[in-house]
Amino acid sequence: MTTLSHSQSFLPSFPGHHEMWQTHGDAVGRSKDDLSGWLRETFFKDAHRPMYDNAPIYFPLSSSSKNFVAHVSIHRWGANTLRALLAQHLLPEQRALETLRDTLRTTLDTADGCDRSQADRRLDDTLKLLDELGEFIVLVRQCAEFGPPPTDPKCPEREIDAPYDPVLDDGTMINASALWPLLDPQWNYPKKWWKLLATEKGYRGKHFDWSKLAARYFPTRVDAKCQEDPSLAVAHGVFWKYHPARAYEWELRLQDEIGPEFEIEEDGAGVARERFMREFGGEVERIWDEEYSRKMRKS
Repeated sequence: MTTLSHSQSFLPSFPGHHEMWQTHGDAVGRSKDDLSGWLRETFFKDAHRPMYDNAPIYFPLSSSSKNFVAHVSIHRWGANTLRALLAQHLLPEQRALETLRDTLRTTLDTADGCDRSQADRRLDDTLKLLDELGEFIVLVRQCAEFGPPPTDPKCPEREIDAPYDPVLDDGTMINASALWPLLDPQWNYPKKWWKLLATEKGYRGKHFDWSKLAARYFPTRVDAKCQEDPSLAVAHGVFWKYHPARAYEWELRLQDEIGPEFEIEEDGAGVARERFMREFGGEVERIWDEEYSRKMRKS
């Protein structure tokens, strides 16, 4: 995680990184940029996102005016990443700005002339930064503990509150969508993706209900679809629960192709398998006969 603030107090200290910027910065940034400003404001848009064709590996979590930005690698992300961002970076920065605010107010009580004018300008800047940071902290907490809000009045509310816990297999598009309020200042695609997920419209003809994240925030909707669609049931680990005959067919087929010990691994699969074998003997016999005939034809 690389976290940057307007004051640069979050910028990691890599040996020589400012010297390298002095030498090569004009080739990638604007002449007025310093390294922290470039990383906060234009690095993602101009360099990183185009490099990865809109599927970046660093997510730029950003406050509204990009004075506070955290670039987080999706490969290093865990269930506690947003909480760590709050505890280790954003809340300490908030306390530091509050201390500066109080100091400047004390200075204004005794200063005059140029000193007073300078302190007054710094206080105004500090109050604006505190407001921006406070709003950012609220959004980080919401995404960390509950989930994203609707994108607009036509976007459905999530069914339940759930902590953000990304799954790499869901891919960049799905994982980014649930962070859309934190990414929107620099990357507007996640906002569109969340609305597609929430409204079940999908993307390029493909819905998102196969994803773990969709099941996390819309469990009732996804579970109902799993009962209708065996492929979704497989994706969410309820194949044996909702489609036992199909699951038995799959197991027999894959035991022939993979090995006689193969079984579909799902929570409750053993109980569902035993119940199916016990209560649907005729169906079991039919499936077994069909698989035996298939193997004979194949051989």
